[in-house]
Amino acid sequence: MRSWKFVVICCIVYALTSIQASAQQKKKKHFSPDPKYIQSYPQYLTLGMFTIAPTVSMKLETKDSAATGKNVTSDYKASISNILGFTFGYRGLNIAWGFNVNSNSSNNKDLVPSKYNTFSVKLKHPVIYLLFRYQKLQGLTDLNTNNNLDTLYRYLHREDIRLKEYTFEGIYNFSWKKYSYTAPLTFLQRQLKSRVGILAKVGISYSELSADSGLVTSRQSQYFDQLNDVRKINGLSIKLAPGFGGNLVFFHRFYMSAAVFVAYDLFLYDYTKFSDGSRKSGTSFVVVLDARASIGYQSERFYVGLRYEVDRKGVKFNKAQLTMENSYIGLELGYRFKAPKFLKKAFDKVLPK
Repeated sequence: MRSWKFVVICCIVYALTSIQASAQQKKKKHFSPDPKYIQSYPQYLTLGMFTIAPTVSMKLETKDSAATGKNVTSDYKASISNILGFTFGYRGLNIAWGFNVNSNSSNNKDLVPSKYNTFSVKLKHPVIYLLFRYQKLQGLTDLNTNNNLDTLYRYLHREDIRLKEYTFEGIYNFSWKKYSYTAPLTFLQRQLKSRVGILAKVGISYSELSADSGLVTSRQSQYFDQLNDVRKINGLSIKLAPGFGGNLVFFHRFYMSAAVFVAYDLFLYDYTKFSDGSRKSGTSFVVVLDARASIGYQSERFYVGLRYEVDRKGVKFNKAQLTMENSYIGLELGYRFKAPKFLKKAFDKVLPK
């Protein structure tokens, strides 16, 4: 990772921990969850390992009536081998880093091998859950064979397409006293009794979709006039999403969990045409669905969880629409250790109990 990115990440971690510390210093007793329903582990250091199989897809379609029956839609898909990662958790702070363990191969030789890595910081407060996530992807395959003019491959290979995304999210838990939204996410808490709750999510994400050549091919260009010869699209997504979730506990230590959000997404975008340098900006509003579900086991020390998540975004141009979907299924396991004294002293300065 470049040095400037490391500095940015350190600043983000510091800013989020400062917010967390300020929140914890206010009405400390008032924000204590009901111990009959939620067990917290502030005295333990949580170390875990995870593997995920992400699916990233992107559909670019035209609304031009002249394209009717032409089948010029781009149906992009990433070919990502399993992601291996590690987590660190202590006193409400959870850091996860994942990387592609085999970026130079693909199980399907018709698809472009994609490069993918991700980094996230999660902060838990009984009422508010904060998340920062960075994702980087390169290499997509257009599964619409009509767009492929290269006889060497079945599908159109776009090794040059890159997607970067920086996401900030905050989730307010109206039912924080008895329902833990974060228990199956960060494993810093454990739900002791089954409970449901009402949630509200606010999210801001910045994305960069770019390529070395036009995002649409010469065959598609006459039907995507607005995006013809566009090589980069910048977007700012502002999302407001009410939702609800629940944790079902059975046999004391096993759980099933799910949460669903209906997201109202305002997308601000801009792009520049390579040929003449003309610039276009605009706004788009769409309603999408975010959801997650998991099943697993938690004891005082050991935990394991199988989780599925899906996140969708969309932007409408004048006569075109771009839809992106990120989903993954992942397995995480870990163990809670008694935190060493030096770690307690360090966190006492930043995140008081």
